Amino acid sequence: MKNFSNLRKREYMPYVLMLVINIGFIVTGFSQETPGEVFTGFSRIIQSRSILITDYIAVGGIGATLLNVGIVGISCIVMLIRLDLKPGGANIMGVWLSMGFAFFGKNVFNMIPLTIGVFLYAKYSKHPFKQHYLGAMLVATLSPTISEIAFLGMFSRPVEILAGIMMGFAVGFIFPVISADSVKVHSGFNLYNMGFAGGVIATVLSTVYRNLGIEIIPSAEWSYGNNVFLATLLFTVSLLMLVTGLFFDGNPKKILDGFRRIHGHSGRLLTDFYQMYENSIFVNMAVLCALGTGVVLILNGDLNGPNIAGILTMAGFGSLGKHARNVTPIMLGCMLSVFANRMNLNTPGNIVIILFSTGLAPVAGTYGWKWGIAAGFLHLNIATYIGNLNSGLNLYNNGFAASFVLLFLLPVISIFRKEEKY
Repeated sequence: MKNFSNLRKREYMPYVLMLVINIGFIVTGFSQETPGEVFTGFSRIIQSRSILITDYIAVGGIGATLLNVGIVGISCIVMLIRLDLKPGGANIMGVWLSMGFAFFGKNVFNMIPLTIGVFLYAKYSKHPFKQHYLGAMLVATLSPTISEIAFLGMFSRPVEILAGIMMGFAVGFIFPVISADSVKVHSGFNLYNMGFAGGVIATVLSTVYRNLGIEIIPSAEWSYGNNVFLATLLFTVSLLMLVTGLFFDGNPKKILDGFRRIHGHSGRLLTDFYQMYENSIFVNMAVLCALGTGVVLILNGDLNGPNIAGILTMAGFGSLGKHARNVTPIMLGCMLSVFANRMNLNTPGNIVIILFSTGLAPVAGTYGWKWGIAAGFLHLNIATYIGNLNSGLNLYNNGFAASFVLLFLLPVISIFRKEEKY
């Protein structure tokens, strides 16, 4: 209980705010459906294969999805508090990313074995678990690898669930080592570093599954028709963060100055906006959340589980690298790529890629808007097809794609900007 007493301190306000938001999600979920409907839908979510794309709103309904999001978010916050970790850009981002992917792919069943696997690695390597807390949260990029085995339907259910759990332990155990080396691939220009590590592991597992005769059936479950309710929810979250950021310290002028200065940073890993500007990040996060929501609505798209994950991921990285100035060129590049490829701009898959492409924000922040547009243009092309490598087992597929964009683009940039070494 000593750890939780810290919540009364002003410096722990980010945890309090995130707890309030997650509790709000749960309460809102039960306000939309009866408890019976919520728990029935929640059971369907837990037992879903969760492979890309599995929109939990389509699987279990809005109430059950918000319950899942709230439980996942609160679990992450409790872990941070129990580890006595003070708020920082990385752990704030980790909670928001976890909340986002709890809308599609991550649930309270398939995340736990992976987290335990990371814990086992920490014990084996004699490292304190708090050294690997971020990996313990973000290893859920591989959640479908557990659900795919646990609910395979080829053997008895208890055997499959046990096999899925054991797979989670094994994947979580190796994840910290692979993710630690992944940053070398993109030199910090890919904010979704864990996505590349997850993509590598998922690609290997995909080939193993196939060779064992396990058929990985693609999924394309999307929800539709909830824009009014979900837009209201997202704009309310944005407003809550904006008001908290501006007025918690009682010095809006200082907060707005910090918000302005955030836009002067490239965002390259590891740019911790919270350590530099504290509560100004909540204004930045609010703007990014509203911007992402606005983009979906302007493009006449649907606010569904995957798109909300993209929006909350944008907001979360408002504490660790993203701002309106460096994400906008990337999204514009993606949109231009859609037109060049004669695709429909408002198809669910394209909108998801547009939102998640902002993991390449440091390219625009470092080299300018023109190279940002180029990065976004390439990203849509690669992200559209690269998921086939791992059969949808990697939730952070756009992080995997972004690293391939950078492997190609950074050397090209160096030709024209010889004075800058990445």
